[in-house]
Amino acid sequence: MKDHPAATGKILLLAAPRGFCGGVRNAVAAFNRSLAERGAPLHVLHELVHNRLLTAELTRRGAVFVEDVSAVPPGAAVLFGAHGVAALTTSAARLRGLEIIDATCPLVRRLQEAAARLTPDDTLIMLGHRGHPEVEGVIGHAGTRRIFVVETPDAAAGLPELKTPTVLVQTTLNHTAVDALFQILKRRFPDLRRGGDICAASRRRQLAVEFIARRSDLTVIIGSRHSSNANRLRETAEAAGCAAILIDRIAELPEKIRNRLPDRIGLSAGASTPDDLIREAADFFNSRGFRPQEAGPDEAGEREAVF
Repeated sequence: MKDHPAATGKILLLAAPRGFCGGVRNAVAAFNRSLAERGAPLHVLHELVHNRLLTAELTRRGAVFVEDVSAVPPGAAVLFGAHGVAALTTSAARLRGLEIIDATCPLVRRLQEAAARLTPDDTLIMLGHRGHPEVEGVIGHAGTRRIFVVETPDAAAGLPELKTPTVLVQTTLNHTAVDALFQILKRRFPDLRRGGDICAASRRRQLAVEFIARRSDLTVIIGSRHSSNANRLRETAEAAGCAAILIDRIAELPEKIRNRLPDRIGLSAGASTPDDLIREAADFFNSRGFRPQEAGPDEAGEREAVF
């Protein structure tokens, strides 16, 4: 059920918080600092963060994105992005004589460290998207080869009998989906060890989107389609009963929506979305008579750590 604000007229509800999280700001700052110190080109393994337009901007400034450290000239610098990398990747970079600039999100690093503490006799259940860089990086630090990647309730229910498994969680998953998976796993494995959850920044952004979606007729999420956290925001809005769209920037808003904007619109952005793209979207709605309001539950609006 919609819970529209009492105010009348065109209203733009700005999810609080939205946009860059601490880990992403840390990674972007590491890139800027390294580029200033070393100059271009600066090699980056995979993407710094999952945002198509930010990647294009960094490329313009001198970033060279590679998929393997073997593509980096011996002795050059290589920057590891916010999602982190497997231990073997770090070893390969060192063997090549590369200067490593590690911009792994501190929360992801904690997951890697938790995985590394496991012994060969332990079992790891990794909740996350198979093939996602963060998931592959965490698995690549695990002290055990007994690993199960779980994406769905059916996969959780279908696991074999396991003794005292440890569960780690990709930081950008949907908090409601993760809670549901934990309930299934707890019923299956009463001795389950819960070694981590989604990060607070993801949870707060999802709670804020849920809040504005219940008060809006359309929720616009600014972010890239290959961004896990941005997709989870779109899904959160839809689960709250609101039409939602995920676009890289406001210029991509479909004409049929642009010409028939509802009076109450929610706006948020993925944790990898630069501030200027959020301002651009807000300015678009402001120019069409929408009055902006910061909105979000108290829990979502708590001050976040800056690494």
